[in-house]
Amino acid sequence: MTTYRPAPDAKEQAFSPDQLEGYGFYREQKIYESKRVPATEAQAEQLLFLQALVKGRISIYTYRDGNDRDHFYLSKEGANLVELVEQVYTRTDPKSGKKYRVVDRPYLGVIASAFSDCPAFTEKRLENVMLRHSSLAKVGIEYNRCVGSTQFTPEPKKASITLVPVVALSFPSLHVSGSHYYARGDFRSTGLGLGGGIAMQVANPSMSEKLSLIVELLYAPYRFEGKVEGTYNTGRTTSYDLLFDLNYLKLPLQLRYTFPKGKVRPFANIGPSYSYAVHSKRVESRYSSFHSTSYSEEKEALPGSEFKSHMFGAVAGVGIVYPIRTKTLFLETRYETTEGISMLLSLPSSIKTFSLMAGYKF
Repeated sequence: MTTYRPAPDAKEQAFSPDQLEGYGFYREQKIYESKRVPATEAQAEQLLFLQALVKGRISIYTYRDGNDRDHFYLSKEGANLVELVEQVYTRTDPKSGKKYRVVDRPYLGVIASAFSDCPAFTEKRLENVMLRHSSLAKVGIEYNRCVGSTQFTPEPKKASITLVPVVALSFPSLHVSGSHYYARGDFRSTGLGLGGGIAMQVANPSMSEKLSLIVELLYAPYRFEGKVEGTYNTGRTTSYDLLFDLNYLKLPLQLRYTFPKGKVRPFANIGPSYSYAVHSKRVESRYSSFHSTSYSEEKEALPGSEFKSHMFGAVAGVGIVYPIRTKTLFLETRYETTEGISMLLSLPSSIKTFSLMAGYKF
């Protein structure tokens, strides 16, 4: 089923494969044709709209089912479609008992038989053909050129790099443990947490229209305040006020999956992150009292090699892409966990951050 709207304010019309022979999108260079898909053990014969990857003496089509699984079909000289399939199963070694994965590729036999009238397609040439959009389209184009067939061949989509300015509102939390007296502190985030930077999205539609690489350079200010109190046997009471005012440059590297359907498209990211403290103010204010006497002093908290200026971590997020005319708005919620700020074995630490992010592609 496909829908069509003749004008932006017109009523949407729906068409089934038995009503249309096909349709297409000029800008995206995609055409769809009504084709009868052969029956399988799990599914009866169907009439569906299939996307044409290549058309000529050899035509190759694809279809994504309701489980987001891609199917591929081959037709030679207008004959009935033949599904290109591979079989994946597990075998057990009778001696060791270990299980291993086996992939059978019967689709290679179908392609070899169909391409037999072109001598260039040897067994060695075909063994690298994968059951993927780009690989099947490439081999189909090569065959049609070999036999001099006129064909429909979409221009290969080039890799693109998109720069997007982003703003981020972060809500970090500092967690400490161990035997160090800082571990008894109760830390809270007191900064505004407003930062941002630039995001670079690298996409290669010829490989995947759903996957892209996201590389970001972000500025993130963290400010933590904590208080430690302790009473000792001598009757002396000592308390500490701690301040960690930290400014980080962060470099997350994430793989993004964007759901392919709908005007508003959800996405999910995951990947590693690296943070470097470009500025840090670390203050320990100590207050000690014994009966009627007291004193105070101030020094650097986690001085020198005790402070971890760089942190590695992991980040994941979910969000939406929302088109606004010719522009695009990105909204995302993100969670990150990093190693923390302490190099001391007696003071393991970590920083966990929840962020709200927005970007606008001009």
